[in-house]
Amino acid sequence: MLPIDEIRTFFRRASVFDALTDGEVDASCRFLRQRRFALGEALFREDDAGDSLFILLDGEVVVDIRGPRGEALRVGRLGPGDVLGEQACLDPARRSATVTAASDALALELTRAELDRMSRELPRVASLLLGVILHELTDRLHAVDRRVDAELRLEVPAPAASPPRLPPLTIFPPQTTAWQRLASRLRGAP
Repeated sequence: MLPIDEIRTFFRRASVFDALTDGEVDASCRFLRQRRFALGEALFREDDAGDSLFILLDGEVVVDIRGPRGEALRVGRLGPGDVLGEQACLDPARRSATVTAASDALALELTRAELDRMSRELPRVASLLLGVILHELTDRLHAVDRRVDAELRLEVPAPAASPPRLPPLTIFPPQTTAWQRLASRLRGAP
């Protein structure tokens, strides 16, 4: 496991956790499991049963979904600070994508069972984590809404002097998240 000081620093730099005491941050570590993934290794596969989320600390992963003819469609690339698989901590549905390490990667894993235990033992920490999860899911839903709106607008017959068609939006919004900014700072990037 990473040294507690590094994990504490990671959580401290995410403004949502500023209110936590060192004791709460330290105590939350017992619910997290460190996972290492080699280049090309799947963190999880589409249609697998899901029961955990990952906080990517180092490395990159790619996100693919199965297309209409069974082909892999790349829908995202995630890096340090990104949270992935968070839907599985709230909903026991199957995984909606395959996530594969695009480099050697290091992540912290939080299972649904550990999040449930955390909600009983450290309710304040669990509440903050659930807030982060809901924020991530809400951002993703808004991105899908924008894409649907853009797609619907593209299907309306355009007037003769209309501007060129907009390219499709990506599923993942391009702005950096608090987790990404935090991971950059931990790596010493500006």
